Amino acid sequence: MYEILLKLHNVLAWLVLGTGFFVIVKALGARTTWSVPETAWVRRLTLLVHLQLVAGLALWFVSPAVSAARSTMGETMKDAALRRLVVEHPTLMLAAVITATVTSVLVRKAGSSEAQAKKALVGTAVTLLLVAAMIPWQRLTGSWTS
Repeated sequence: MYEILLKLHNVLAWLVLGTGFFVIVKALGARTTWSVPETAWVRRLTLLVHLQLVAGLALWFVSPAVSAARSTMGETMKDAALRRLVVEHPTLMLAAVITATVTSVLVRKAGSSEAQAKKALVGTAVTLLLVAAMIPWQRLTGSWTS
């Protein structure tokens, strides 16, 4: 189960990044022509980020490394790599999920195409920055090359 969840979590990470970049490109190019199809892409990104959260939470409970680290939190907090895995990564990813959700709502409720595109651009950029800052890149790319 752990291996399946890890692969799913990795695939979802790439889908989140790809969809997020796609939304940013759309927002930059569709300032005056933003419409329902573009808004749908923001909602897709939000869905993917939520799925990523569910997979990540499942991993947080079934991962042998995280389980061991959680059992000795005092020592975990002293180890930068473990602290990043057990505390910082989930916390900032939760912030990314909240940002994506708020962005989706703001884009849907914005009055004009220009306002929708601007909110999509800023919100998606913040979401992707949070995600990119906490992705363990060596593990994510390593799973595809090994």
